[in-house]
Amino acid sequence: MKKIILLLFITQSLFAQKLTKEQLISKISEGTCDCITKKEITKENLEMTFGLCMLEDFNKYEKDIEKYYGKNVISNESKMEALGRDVGMQMATKCPSFLKIVMDNMDDEEDVEEEMIEEEPSITGSFFQIKSEQFITFSIKESSGRTVEFILLNNFDNSFLLTENLLKSNDTVEVVYYELEMFDAKIKKFVTYKIVSDILKK
Repeated sequence: MKKIILLLFITQSLFAQKLTKEQLISKISEGTCDCITKKEITKENLEMTFGLCMLEDFNKYEKDIEKYYGKNVISNESKMEALGRDVGMQMATKCPSFLKIVMDNMDDEEDVEEEMIEEEPSITGSFFQIKSEQFITFSIKESSGRTVEFILLNNFDNSFLLTENLLKSNDTVEVVYYELEMFDAKIKKFVTYKIVSDILKK
């Protein structure tokens, strides 16, 4: 009888043993991965679904979570972010469905960045007043009468139109540009300049 009681005591002690932080994250990650795999996941609902799935195991490991992340994790944004970050990093290597959604989302962000790069502003108007000093500068007069000045700093396919003086006054051109803040030593302050990235003769 004493042996049976001792065995029961040892068994209960083993079950009551606390998880290490790595074991805790691994178990929550496994449960969250199983939950996500069973749901319809999109880029739009990924964050919410991830949070809800992660909370499904919260009560099961509440004491261990409090040990490593503190109390009131659910109501504390910074603690919840820390737990989510650790679980997410684990899932990124061990949960294929989660990893696929994350990678798809990254591809979309790269596409948006490429579109932003491609969609540089442009101005169409009459070419005039080119100056060749340290840098080539020139002006465009829009149909509204507004004059806009540009600087040539970089080489591009059509830069020869400016470097070889192939444009004449009143030629209609479209200028693609970006804005760059540079320090003007004459007035001793930073000024935003329009830098030409392409020029097309119409």
